[in-house]
Amino acid sequence: MRVKHYAFALFLIAIPAVIACSYISKDTEKNSWKQFRGNNRNGAYSESSINEKLVDKEPKLIWTQKLGSGFSEILVSKDKIYTMSSEIADSLSGSEVVLAFDAISGEEIWRTVIDSMFRDSEGWGDGPRSTPAMDDNAIYCLSSFGNLRALSLEDGEILWTVNFLEEFDNKPGWIYTTSPILIGDEIIIEVGGTESRGFASIDKNTGKTLWVNGEARPSYSSPTIATIDGEIHTIFANGTKLLSFNKNGDELWSYDMPLQAPIATPLFIAPNKIFVSSGSGCFMIKIENNVATETFNNKSMRNAFSSPCYYNAHIYGISGGALKCISEIDGKSKWSQKGFGLGSLILVDNKILALSDKGVLKIVDAVPEAYTENDSIQAINGKSWTAPSFANGTVYVRNLTEMGSYSFLD
Repeated sequence: MRVKHYAFALFLIAIPAVIACSYISKDTEKNSWKQFRGNNRNGAYSESSINEKLVDKEPKLIWTQKLGSGFSEILVSKDKIYTMSSEIADSLSGSEVVLAFDAISGEEIWRTVIDSMFRDSEGWGDGPRSTPAMDDNAIYCLSSFGNLRALSLEDGEILWTVNFLEEFDNKPGWIYTTSPILIGDEIIIEVGGTESRGFASIDKNTGKTLWVNGEARPSYSSPTIATIDGEIHTIFANGTKLLSFNKNGDELWSYDMPLQAPIATPLFIAPNKIFVSSGSGCFMIKIENNVATETFNNKSMRNAFSSPCYYNAHIYGISGGALKCISEIDGKSKWSQKGFGLGSLILVDNKILALSDKGVLKIVDAVPEAYTENDSIQAINGKSWTAPSFANGTVYVRNLTEMGSYSFLD
């Protein structure tokens, strides 16, 4: 193992898993990261092999950039990156903003105010929690106070707005933290409205509601997507229910979870399994003829809020401050390595990029035999809770108030 310490400060975070097809759009470029947990909604990047560079090259700092407070991931498309943050007006007020930057230089291109700023009285951190989704023309972002807006990628112009409190008669107990999922021309999102208006599909071009269904209150968890027996399932974990809807908004199946209110996103494992974990434990189900059957239920993986990854019959995640590996078959623990706190991870090919909550980035082999670390750097300082993003051989990272870019390429 080689450990490298850099004198500069940068700012990162992480998350992951694996599927085989992109759901964003037919023409989405491969070298991108266009929504929460990546294009396939699983925290994994597998478009090109960079294994040798990940092992043999120390990541090179390209730039750092100050941000306002927030926890949104960084999105990547072609030569630009996008994220959400906040800007303070005075001691009591401020705004939540969407920002675009040049991916090469880190210089800001535009910023658009989308709502007033959430101020966290409990000290976790101000600003937005949600990560937007984007296609080739627009970025779709949800503010802490329930304004879903579409913005032009070119200049940040607001194209349309849907206010969840007005549209769905929503009365959230706190703020909105879920991240929208983009499937073709539809934005699928938890809206938490009354009278069976818990989940909705919204036309990305107009902001018009296409369907709404299900009982739900606003939660931390974000939906995922799966193709099972040739049918697309949008899967939500809300309260004590795990639910799936088809493209028309009809409920395909539901399952009473043996745990409550998970924050981590459900993890789809092809061809028909779903893994869910919270701070209290985990379980796996399999779907056959739209019927859910439990395959295991234990406490081997306890994801506080960082979502896990899947690779080669094993699940990797941050559990109780440790990076852990468990079996897909029975959930039994294979290995555990302490020192990650409330960190996170993503998967790049067959390498885990795991970031501790203190900003230490480790490159680890995704193998079940033993914890095998290839490299480690002090990549960022401060509260590092946001998952990193990866595209074009580059890791884009942020902490609560700053972001930066590391390249693995020459």
